[in-house]
Amino acid sequence: MKYHVTHIIGAMVAIPIAFITGFVSMSFFNLDTWIDFALISTGFIGTFIPIQQNAKQKYLNEIGLNFQEYKYVRKSMKEAQPKVKQLLTQYKNIRSIQEFKTVNDINKLVRTIYKTVQKEPRRFFKVDSFFFSHLDNTINLMQQYLFLSRMPHKSEEDIKALNMAKLTLEELKRTLQADLRQLNRQDFQNMQVEVEVYKKQSQNHLLNEKKIVEDE
Repeated sequence: MKYHVTHIIGAMVAIPIAFITGFVSMSFFNLDTWIDFALISTGFIGTFIPIQQNAKQKYLNEIGLNFQEYKYVRKSMKEAQPKVKQLLTQYKNIRSIQEFKTVNDINKLVRTIYKTVQKEPRRFFKVDSFFFSHLDNTINLMQQYLFLSRMPHKSEEDIKALNMAKLTLEELKRTLQADLRQLNRQDFQNMQVEVEVYKKQSQNHLLNEKKIVEDE
């Protein structure tokens, strides 16, 4: 369930209640029109807010965050979204196969991290440094490198600076890879536990079969 779905759930319940309230008021009571509308509004609001709040709390419990944490993550993700899109625009500035590989690898890493956190907001706090510094550093350096590498009449000093920027981009790529590993570390640990459990169960099963054969 997504956060915005809680509003839809509230509205789906509140609208029929408001309609029934209005129908009863206008059909069985001789009230002024403004009172009818007031009753309809009260019926809608009085139903929508509790239902929506209950659904919202259920969603927050599912993702393991309180409202303030979710609000903070949501704000950070909203700020990061145009930056992720901005990285995609760098493809048009590519002039070599090596540049394509670097830009493509970085884009894959960034989008994977972003989409994983988007799907599971509680993971944000495992890679908050990605959103606060690594993403910005990567975008700024990539833009500058791709722009300046296209400039003609570069001096020896300019070429050295570009080579240093290229090496730094590779370091940033390794940093993003470390962010992704940190993001998925718990999943790998859980997988290892499952593997160990299966191995143990399989060994026990083989021992039991061996014992049965020996008893026969």
